Amino acid sequence: MKSELTRRKERFPYEIKKFGEVRLTEAQFLKLVERYGEDLTSFAIKLLDDKIKYKKNSSKYKNVITHYQHFRSDGELINFALEMMNSSEKYGCILY
Repeated sequence: MKSELTRRKERFPYEIKKFGEVRLTEAQFLKLVERYGEDLTSFAIKLLDDKIKYKKNSSKYKNVITHYQHFRSDGELINFALEMMNSSEKYGCILY
């Protein structure tokens, strides 16, 4: 018997790309780059990848087809990435 996640992946019509542990479609990735820029998108993907690796068994990250919902502009991931990038520019250190 197939799991619910496997059945949902079979019905999902788009090819999923993996960025480490982060899964996005090509269109979702391009939307993020258009909305936030390449640097912020890359840094936010790296942060989310580290978080997923740290919390491997969490169903919040494990049982989803794509992780696009974590990149909302009012979400904590983008706000944290912006804060870290701004502080690194302020103090002159490179984080990524």
